Amino acid sequence: MDFSMEQYLSRRESGFPHKGDDNFVMRRIYSSVGMFNSYHANCSPMEAGWTGAIFNLEFNAHGNVVVAATERKCVLVFDAVTQREIFKVPDAHTDSVNCIKFFDERLFATGSDDYTVALWDLRNMKQKMRVLHGHSNWVKNIEYSSKDKLLVSSGFDGSIFTWDINSQTEQGLISHRVFHASGLMRCRISPAGDKLVLCTSGGYIMIIHHLDLTTLHNDLCGFRPGIYRLMQLGEQYIPQAAKYDHVFSKKQKKNRVELVTDFPEHNDAEMIMALQIHPHCRCMLTRNVSCDEQSEWTCIHDINEEPVPSDDEQRPEEPHPKKKCVNTPNNPRSSSASRSSTSSYPAATSHSQEVRQPRRSLHMSSVQVFHLDNAGSNRLENGHPAPIQRPDTFIPDIWAAEVTVQERAIRQNRARNSSNHVGGYNFVYAISSGVLPLRPSVNSRQQPNPPAGEVPASNSSSSSSSSSSSSTSSGDTPVRLEIGQRVRLRPLIGAGMGSASKENDHSILVNAKKLLYYAAETNTKSGFIKEPGFSADGRIICSPYGNGVRLLGYSADCGDYPRYQMFDEVKRQPRQLVELAKITEHQDVVLCAKFSPKEPLLVTGCKRGEVTWYRPNL
Repeated sequence: MDFSMEQYLSRRESGFPHKGDDNFVMRRIYSSVGMFNSYHANCSPMEAGWTGAIFNLEFNAHGNVVVAATERKCVLVFDAVTQREIFKVPDAHTDSVNCIKFFDERLFATGSDDYTVALWDLRNMKQKMRVLHGHSNWVKNIEYSSKDKLLVSSGFDGSIFTWDINSQTEQGLISHRVFHASGLMRCRISPAGDKLVLCTSGGYIMIIHHLDLTTLHNDLCGFRPGIYRLMQLGEQYIPQAAKYDHVFSKKQKKNRVELVTDFPEHNDAEMIMALQIHPHCRCMLTRNVSCDEQSEWTCIHDINEEPVPSDDEQRPEEPHPKKKCVNTPNNPRSSSASRSSTSSYPAATSHSQEVRQPRRSLHMSSVQVFHLDNAGSNRLENGHPAPIQRPDTFIPDIWAAEVTVQERAIRQNRARNSSNHVGGYNFVYAISSGVLPLRPSVNSRQQPNPPAGEVPASNSSSSSSSSSSSSTSSGDTPVRLEIGQRVRLRPLIGAGMGSASKENDHSILVNAKKLLYYAAETNTKSGFIKEPGFSADGRIICSPYGNGVRLLGYSADCGDYPRYQMFDEVKRQPRQLVELAKITEHQDVVLCAKFSPKEPLLVTGCKRGEVTWYRPNL
C-alpha cells in the first residue's frame, strides 16, 4: 500500500473532509484490476463432461457463492473466496441453462431452453426443489420482487409470468401471466421493486413505473407496446393503439408506462439483447445490435420518471369516426416485425360489434390468430380456405407476424439448403387499427362497392399512387416537434366523408430523450448475447469486449454517477463512456461479466467454458 492510500485512510479515521479522495482511490482500485485465477473444465470439448459456453454468472447476496449457467445443461457452483468448484450438476435441465437468480442466501432459480424454471437449494444440490412449467419458448430471464414476494420469469415467447414461491398446491405453484410483449428479450426489476424494465428486439425499451405485480395484468390488459411503437414510427394515428394513451398518463397511479427509443447517432438499434439496472436505481444499462448487424453498442439511459405535459391531463377523450373503416396500405416506415397488407393475406373473422358505431373503439378481442402453412397463400394450416368476411364488419389492416429466434434459425438453414427465401410464420395476428382510409387523388375514380359476401379487390399500384398523391396534394405532411411534446395529426378522411375537422384532431406521444452515455463495442461472435454489468457501487461498467472485458466509467477520474447540474448537462448532450481498463485473458469471446456485491471482485465467463477471476493489484 503506497503513501497516498495510507494518507486517505488516515484522514478517514480522523474524520477530516475527503472531497475528491473517493474518485482517486476508486480509480486506483479499478484501473489495477487483473486476473488472478481461472477455472477450466477437465475435459475436451468432444467429451461428455464438457460444460460448454458460460451464459450467465450470479453471486448470492453475501458474495461468497457464485453460480454459473452453461450451454451443456450444467450448473456450476463456486466458492467465491477460494474460487473452487463446490458442486457440479451435469443434467440440471434437458437443454441449455440461460439464467440464474438468487432470491435468498441459499435458494436460487435457473431458466432453460427446455421452457422450464427450476428451484434449487444450496444445501441439497442433488435434486431440484421444484420445476415450474408455463412458458412456451426459451426462458431467458428470472427476477425476484422482494416487495411482492414473487418470482418473475420471461422468455422468448414474449410472456412474463409471476410465481408465488410460498404457495403449494396439487398443480404446483400459483402462477399468473401478467404481460406479453412481442420480441421480448429481457426484463429486470429494480432493487426497490418499484420499476419493471423490458428490452425488446423491436429497438425500444419499456419502463413500468410504480410497479404493482398484483394488478399489472389488469392495468395493462390489451396494451401492445409494439403496435403503439408502430403508430409512433409511422406518424399515423391508430385508434387501436391510441386508446391506451392512459397508461402513459400521470393519472395512472400504478404501472405507468414509458417508452425509451433514443440511441447514439450512428447506432440504429434493433435488437436490445442485454439489460441491467443500476444498484441504486439511477439508470439502466443495455447492449444492442444495430439493424445492419455490423456493430454493437453499450448504452446508459436515465430510468427516472419523466414529467408529462399538463395538456395531456386536460385532453378530452377523442371521438372515433362514425363510418366504417377500409383497408389501406400501411406506412412503409413501420417496423419489420409488423406488416400492413390488404391483398397478401385473407380477411379475418370476428364476433365484435361493427366498427361504424359512433364513439366506440375496436377492442383487442377482435384479434384473430391463424396458423398459416404459407404466408402468401389464402389457406389455413388445416388446408381449408380462410373464411371470407363481409366488408362492412371487421377489416384487418395490420398484420403482426411473430417468429422466435429458434424458428428463425431453422428457416434460415432450410433456405440456404433449398436456395429459397425464408417465408412463412407460425403466428400471424390480424388487427383492425381503426385508421381512416386515405383520400384518393383528384384523378382517381371511385370503384363501386362489391356485392355482399365478397372481399373488395385491391390494386397495390393504384393504392400506392393514391397514397402518394394524397400526401402531396392534401397537405397532410407529418409534423415534427421536440421530444417530450405531442404531435397533432389529422386522421386521413376517405372520399365522400368531407375534410378533417378540429374535432377529429388527434395526438401521438413523442418519447422523451433519456440517453446519457454510450460506447461502441466489438461485434465478435454476433450470434451470442453478451451480458454487461455494474460494480457494487455503480461507478463502473464491466462490458464484454472480444476475448476480454473492458471497465468503463462515467469520467476519466472514475467519478460517481452524475447528479444535479452535471446530470442535466449530460442529458442535454450524451457523452461517451471512458475506458479505465481493458483485460484480455480468455481464449474465446467473453459472454458474461459480473461484479461481487460486497467487494471489487470480478468474474467472467467465455464461450469455451472458462471462468476467470479478477481483483485489484495494489
